[in-house]
Amino acid sequence: MEIITGYFEIYDLTMAIQFSLNTGPVEKVLKTLGVDYEPSSQLLEFRETLLKDEEWSTRMYITFMNELGVMAPILFPIRQKLQDGMQVTIEESLNVTEEGIELIRDRFIQVFADRRLKISHDELNRMISEEPQKVSKAIEAIGGVSPDTVWFVHQLLFFPKTAMDFLSSKTMKILNYYEGSGLRDLNTRLVKGYIESSSSQKIKDAFSNYLDYYDIVLDETKPVYITLQNSVPHTNSGLMTYPTFHLLIMGLEEVTEDFSGRIPQEVRLRSLLKVLSDETRFKILKRLSKEPALQKDLVEFTGLAKSTISYHMGLLFKSSLIDVDPFSSIICVRKETVRRAAADIRNLLNLRDMK
Repeated sequence: MEIITGYFEIYDLTMAIQFSLNTGPVEKVLKTLGVDYEPSSQLLEFRETLLKDEEWSTRMYITFMNELGVMAPILFPIRQKLQDGMQVTIEESLNVTEEGIELIRDRFIQVFADRRLKISHDELNRMISEEPQKVSKAIEAIGGVSPDTVWFVHQLLFFPKTAMDFLSSKTMKILNYYEGSGLRDLNTRLVKGYIESSSSQKIKDAFSNYLDYYDIVLDETKPVYITLQNSVPHTNSGLMTYPTFHLLIMGLEEVTEDFSGRIPQEVRLRSLLKVLSDETRFKILKRLSKEPALQKDLVEFTGLAKSTISYHMGLLFKSSLIDVDPFSSIICVRKETVRRAAADIRNLLNLRDMK
């Protein structure tokens, strides 16, 4: 399996935006799991500046970047052949020609049709040309996203240049906040310093330990791209699979600490049982075992606030008890993890021969 590591700076910015909009749940998840995490002063300054900006276009931008972060490889494509150790700046990611805009739109249609609308690429193209109202209704019916994200998807499908101009101008505005807070300098200095002073094999070994911990089996016919980020260094994006590649945005301290070695079976099991001991999380798992659901369905089911559900989802995801499809936002139980936990209990307590 081909594994390519590097630093695609746009993902550090998207992780900073996601932290800014979900600070409480992120911090609570890490604390519950025993991770000693204090956000950097630069990240907190970036968050404060970002959230103070009440301009409607900025709010729209950060909302759909938070909800459509999984589409970043489509919206911010890399135009050259990827190689180990490659470093791509935000400005390079925004340098898109008119031909590139059409390519972005076509790739977006391909992924969006398959993973969100559950129709073929050709069918969505036909509908855009012949039945635009039907496409608009289908976009509006998507679960788990805000009107801001619906607006951007609509623009990208029907007015791609307008959408990309909006994306570029707002990214540059947020980049000014990123630079002004000192977060850009901090992140690039630490991540580039690590890449330039360490073997890429250390990142690949951490990735292998990540796969083992989450019990993930990959389609090895597709290359894997691992990009580091330092905005929230103990957090990753979850593995994302696209038509031609896999992508993982991995925290720098996950590489140097959390997954620097293989996590023992007993440690993994203790963490999982701690997560399962909470009544609310257990109820959510039972609900999901019956059928997959969106986060809003779980809000309705439990009667809890969205932020509280986000916290519980974060813990269940970190423990590999649930999968969240990054394209459809549908949440389901990872039955493999439950089976593995049962086997671990039998092995650790020498119950293998008991009936």
